[in-house]
Amino acid sequence: MTAQTDGTVQRPPSKFQVRREKTRADLLALGIERFPVKGYAGTSIEDVVRDSGYTRGAFYFHFDSKEEFFLEVLRARRDCRGQWWTVVEAAAPTSLLSALAAAQAEFARTDPAGERWTMLIAEFTNANRDNDALMRPLRTLHLEWCEELSWLLTYTQEHGWCRTDRSAMALAQDLLAITTGYGVSFELYGLIPDGLMDVYTRLLEPR
Repeated sequence: MTAQTDGTVQRPPSKFQVRREKTRADLLALGIERFPVKGYAGTSIEDVVRDSGYTRGAFYFHFDSKEEFFLEVLRARRDCRGQWWTVVEAAAPTSLLSALAAAQAEFARTDPAGERWTMLIAEFTNANRDNDALMRPLRTLHLEWCEELSWLLTYTQEHGWCRTDRSAMALAQDLLAITTGYGVSFELYGLIPDGLMDVYTRLLEPR
């Protein structure tokens, strides 16, 4: 047991709590792995739990619906990136281009199916656009992604590599919108985003 600052004692988690948390984490990992295979609409709960050792009952113990599960999977996918900005700092970039390249390399390592998730989120939005109870948390997630990305823009602004006539948050929103557009073009038409880094630098370079 661990003593808290207020004098109370925190009991260690029970075996049931540990097992429950592991089951939930395993299901989220299955969602990250399996949604990209068939897409959001094409992936059923049975597809998620198949050959995993878990049942539909286990799924519904932790999640009320496929929609709620998908939103939780998006949060888990975000968490898989970890503190990517520390990797960028450790790379010691010397220019806007090298900072962007370091971030892009880390995203590719932690989220190799990033372009595919662009389409999955679009599918989810198309299916639930009139349900504000589902769209509100998705918009919140988008805001969190932009805030996370704005760290990179603040970092480059502080080093004099990035324009400062617009806020880091505004630039992050534009950067994410551009990335989303390229991701859709890749998924729909197979267009390789060779010019993406050039578009980034043209948007961000000092004015």
